[in-house]
Formats: sequence, structure tokens, C-alpha cells
Amino acid sequence: MKSKQPYQTRKQDDSKLQLEQKVLHYRSEVAKYKQQAEELKVLLKASKQSDQGLSIETTPPPTTTHAKAYFSYSTFLPKENEQQDNQIHVIGHYVFENTGNQILHDPVFCFRTKPANRVHIGGKIRMNQTHDQTWMTPKEEWIYVQNDWKEWVKTKGEHWLKPVHMDTIKPGEKATFSNFDMVISPGKQDEHVLIEGFCYARELQKGIASVNTISIYL
Repeated sequence: MKSKQPYQTRKQDDSKLQLEQKVLHYRSEVAKYKQQAEELKVLLKASKQSDQGLSIETTPPPTTTHAKAYFSYSTFLPKENEQQDNQIHVIGHYVFENTGNQILHDPVFCFRTKPANRVHIGGKIRMNQTHDQTWMTPKEEWIYVQNDWKEWVKTKGEHWLKPVHMDTIKPGEKATFSNFDMVISPGKQDEHVLIEGFCYARELQKGIASVNTISIYL
């Protein structure tokens, strides 16, 4: 009967060889992963160094329609020795500023005076609706919105004006009714004269009120 020792020896040798092959395989895998980890570290370091130069995709901000309006003015009272001219002059600017990120189209200004018959508004206003052709276009010009604007001024004390020289206000820009001259004629009795300002646009059809008013006690 043959001895089983050589077979068992071969079997042990085969198992040992398989284990050694597995160890070599795992060592190879570990070395590969270590190499990949080192490569990732290099890429991460390079990414951090150039991070400031990379363009970052961000969600665009939501569209906003915001504006503000305000008076900037000075009041000039009549001198005591001027008996013939006792009018009060209010000279300044009225500003409509686009504080949103949307373009405002077709701006319109409204000045409301109380009492209606005490205030005359002057400035760079074209009284007729037709435009006379000249060799030089004015940098600033305004017209009344209504054809019967005189009736609106007389009965409601409202002056509705729109600029001829511009039809849009870009974000961050301003539309200014500049160098106006509002002449206030005192009545026989003491009274309170109030001038309010409002601004409108296609995107602001409900309008916005001026943050300040012109208020004079006579």
C-alpha cells in the first residue's frame, strides 16, 4: 500500500502557494490604492491653489422691481421790502431711482399740489405736444401726459409729466426732473401748502410715493 505522505505534502504546498498568491494580490491592490490616493491628493492641492481662478456656477438672483423717489430742494422766501413780489420759490430736483435689477419702461412723474390753485410748476416742460425740429436736441425735456392737462392742474392740482429724452431707466440709473421752479402764491389767509411726488412705470403701475414731500405753512 502506497504512503499518503507525498499527497498530503503536495496539498499543503498547494495551499501555501495559494495563500502566497493571495498575499501578493492584496499587496498589489493596496499599492494601487495608495497610488490613487496620492494622485487624488495632488489633484486636490492643485484645485485649492487655482480655486480663485475657477468660475463657479451660481443660481442667478431673482428678478426684483424696486425704486425710490425723492425731492432735493431749497426754499426761497420773499424779502420783507419786496411788497410787489411775495411769492415763494422752491427750486430743486425730483429723482426717480431704479434700485431693482429690472429695467423700468415708460417712466411717468406726478406732482400733486394742495391747494391746487396756489402752486405753479415750471421747468424744462414743453407746453405743446408737437415738437419743433431744431438743430440740437435738448438733453432734458418733459411733456404733460394729458391733452387737457390744464384742467387736471386746475381741478385736481395734479401735474402728470413724462420725459421726452428717455423711455427706460436701467438698474442703478436715475430719471431726474431737474432744476424745477415751483412758485407758491400766498393767499389772504394763512394756510398749509403741500406738494407730493409720485412715480410710475410699466412695471410699477400702482406707483410709488416720494420718501419726502414739500410742506410749507404760510
